[in-house]
Amino acid sequence: MNSLFQAAAAAAAGGNLAAAAQLQGLGSSYAAFVGSGASVAVTGIDPGLICGSKGLCPPPPGQATSPGTRFPLPVPCPPSAAVGTLTCTPFGVGLAALPTSFVPLASLRGNFPVTEKTSLWSARLDQHWNNNNNSFLRVSVSPSLVTGIQTTAQNQVFGQNSGSRTGVNQSRDLSAIFQHDTIVSDKAVNQFRFQFARRGLHFGFSHFPGGDQVAVSIPGFAYFGREPYSPVNRIERRTEFTDNVSLIRGNHTFKMGGDYNLIQLRTSKAQIFELDFGGLAEFGGESISVASGGLIPNSVTVGPGQTISLPGTNGAQMYGLGLPTIYIQGIGQSKQPFDNQPMGFFFQDGWRVNRKLTLNYGVRYDVEITPLFAAATPLNAAAERALGVLEGLPRDYDNVAPRFGLAWDPKGDGKTVIRAGYGLFYDHPLLAIPFDATTADGGRSVQLITGGGAPSACPLAQIACGAGLGSPGNLNGSSIFQGVLNALPSMGYLPNQQRFDPLFANSLFANQNYLQAGFPLGALPFTLPVARNFQYGSAQQGNLTIEREIAGSWKISAGYQYTHGVHLYRPVDINSTDPRLLDQNFANCLGGVAGGLATALSCSPSPAGVSLTGASVAPTASTCGFNAIAPVLGVIIGCPGPLGFLNNQFVSTAAAFNFFRPSGPNPSFAGPNAANYALLVGLAQLAGYPKGFGVPVPFNTVDTQLSNGNSVYHGLTINVTKRFSHGIELLSSYTYSHSIDDSTDLQSPLEPQDSRFPNVERSNSDNDQRHRWVTSAVFQSPSAKQGDSAWKHFTGDFTLAPIIEVSSGRPYTLILGTDFRLDLGASNGRPSVGTGGAPSNFIRGTTFTVPTNCLTNAGTPFSVPGITTLGAGCDGNLGRNPYVTPGFFQFDLRLSRRFAMGERVKLDVIADGFNLLNRQNIAAVNQLCNPTDPSGCLAAGQPTAAYDARQFQFALKLSF
Repeated sequence: MNSLFQAAAAAAAGGNLAAAAQLQGLGSSYAAFVGSGASVAVTGIDPGLICGSKGLCPPPPGQATSPGTRFPLPVPCPPSAAVGTLTCTPFGVGLAALPTSFVPLASLRGNFPVTEKTSLWSARLDQHWNNNNNSFLRVSVSPSLVTGIQTTAQNQVFGQNSGSRTGVNQSRDLSAIFQHDTIVSDKAVNQFRFQFARRGLHFGFSHFPGGDQVAVSIPGFAYFGREPYSPVNRIERRTEFTDNVSLIRGNHTFKMGGDYNLIQLRTSKAQIFELDFGGLAEFGGESISVASGGLIPNSVTVGPGQTISLPGTNGAQMYGLGLPTIYIQGIGQSKQPFDNQPMGFFFQDGWRVNRKLTLNYGVRYDVEITPLFAAATPLNAAAERALGVLEGLPRDYDNVAPRFGLAWDPKGDGKTVIRAGYGLFYDHPLLAIPFDATTADGGRSVQLITGGGAPSACPLAQIACGAGLGSPGNLNGSSIFQGVLNALPSMGYLPNQQRFDPLFANSLFANQNYLQAGFPLGALPFTLPVARNFQYGSAQQGNLTIEREIAGSWKISAGYQYTHGVHLYRPVDINSTDPRLLDQNFANCLGGVAGGLATALSCSPSPAGVSLTGASVAPTASTCGFNAIAPVLGVIIGCPGPLGFLNNQFVSTAAAFNFFRPSGPNPSFAGPNAANYALLVGLAQLAGYPKGFGVPVPFNTVDTQLSNGNSVYHGLTINVTKRFSHGIELLSSYTYSHSIDDSTDLQSPLEPQDSRFPNVERSNSDNDQRHRWVTSAVFQSPSAKQGDSAWKHFTGDFTLAPIIEVSSGRPYTLILGTDFRLDLGASNGRPSVGTGGAPSNFIRGTTFTVPTNCLTNAGTPFSVPGITTLGAGCDGNLGRNPYVTPGFFQFDLRLSRRFAMGERVKLDVIADGFNLLNRQNIAAVNQLCNPTDPSGCLAAGQPTAAYDARQFQFALKLSF
């Protein structure tokens, strides 16, 4: 901005007063725009600068420009009408008052309390029937209440969550275990166990102010509002039967057995899991041209070969402007109870070949009768078959896992032991996977997701409206968040809560009512299904350890461990958008508007917002023409000379073709019950867009749980141990390890940067930790005896136990926080590394630029001048997990003294100190880096949270 004013001064000094005035005005407009966004974000006050700055408010302004509690951008609206938080002027434009749920960032400063109240109660009854039969019954109860729980469910980092974004976990665990042991003979033993366990769980949103309001995510700045993954109200019941038999035959010890579990998920509430039911608005930085709707350019030429680039906005400024990147809302019914029945059987043999060698080998077989859910509607059933997905968890019947191990004493003197082992181990998938699949099925329980778009209070039908235009595209994140959506009554919109009523009776969005009504829903629901070919994850584990006694009570060991995981779970959007088609459609729209087609085309600020008015325009000698083949598709014709390259180029309403996803057109644009879907498919074929799979697919993002991830781990461990003797015990362990994978978790926010190319995510694992050294010791002074000196009585029975841990940091990834990739999903995009980019104060020697890898679905580069150069539709060339957090060091110490109180009673006085040196150990860092603003990466890598500071703990232990 200073560069603009300096250029204006230079132009004035050179006598070019017109250029000086233009540059001065542009600088003032830029300052008014970003300053207004920052002011509303921090204080909730609009200073009234945007409508008071030349060129930024449609004439006539029609509204006072004095400071007020409102969003600063003018919103088109029906003249003189009241819509949500906005009262429209007679000129068809107005300013939206801040909804009552809006939270100024300044009010979030400060700490919040964290509490935990957990009790453990247990009782045990043992019964000795006779010498061959023994039983016991143990019953335990554990009520617990924990508040202030921070999660990373939306990629947030610790230290950026407000108290309102935390959760409350309330549980009551009850378990009863009965076990009966029978000694059949001196070589045969049977063990039977029965268990019943019940957990009542409530995970709710915070009770702090704002904890029940719409959730807001501003990566790098703040996360507040209702925890998106709450409330959860469920009752889990587990009934388990286990029977194991041990037999000794010669040098063989055989063990075999099996277990059966019945796991039941129930609830006494109306819902089990209200995913995103409170609404979620995500904000990220944008280029100034996109943020301002084209009113302010990204750069300006001030002289021959001299261009000034204007910084983009950051996420906090976009929050103040009321322009989210993505808006998500859960609506509908999540009460889907189910049963799961895991079973397992094993056989193993321990064979003592001779006194030097023992072999252990066996096999285990696991199978589960997993929950499977019927699709909510016939349309969903056909779409899920076409996509190769389902709701539930496919059953896997071939999980046979062999194991082998040996222990060898080469010399037979007990001083050297070589141990080796190999095994195949199968995972039991989390039951959250099948439950999420039916909770977000796009039918019963809907997850709406929409881009930010331009705010508008105009109707959702294509009719004239004040300074704007009625359009289904007005159902977007900005309209919802600003409280100005001109919603239909059947939507259950709550403008002062910046969301829809998730439990609204007969909501237009639930049960695919919008399809039956023929309402064109620009952003279809996203789903979280499971691949039909899903397999259980497994890991091959091998290890080799050599252990040697070196002197008396001292021994040393060195071990190598290898783990190779296959069929690991990871979320991938198998219905991702086509960025090349989005960019080209956007370029054609911009070119058409430049060629005189503003009455036919609406280009919005981003490629996803392109739409048609339905009008045809005849060409002239100086302007292009437009042939509207259908209300959602047309072709540019008759462009003169310099615009001739636009001839025969298609332009379409991107939402009508589901943003060019593989599943084909959006069936909600095909009339009631998608009756005209075949016509939409024909239009897609004509324009060269994806035609789909032959059936209507009422989903946009399809975040599918795949099982094609893999990992590898190599670890070398060296241990030095001294057994307790002469009052000293010592254990020192060092591990060097390397963990590599292509996905670490199954949460949808952790999907790949580009779901079309998930394999390029292979990198150091989130859990990779190269070095870790832990040393612990126990020093114990001998007890004093009768007749010993007073000093020996004073110093006797002390125990000193230090623990020292030194470890390297863990990897982290930088994210843009903005949807450059145009996949309209979780903002997992990464920046590119390049010269002349934005620096970081915490990652030295590297600068970051907007994404530069622009790839077609086939993986080949593409370019759309003026669009891909801004990163639109592109991926960053920065890999996953390239940086490492600072290392960890901690010194803990326990000091205790035992006092004998007679022959049978002893009292221990214990003092524990944790992190005695009070070192700041970093727990999380800022991962935001958005190069559209030169300062947008300065804080990348900056610590945002630390592990506990120095703590002391005191205890008394009475033994009798």
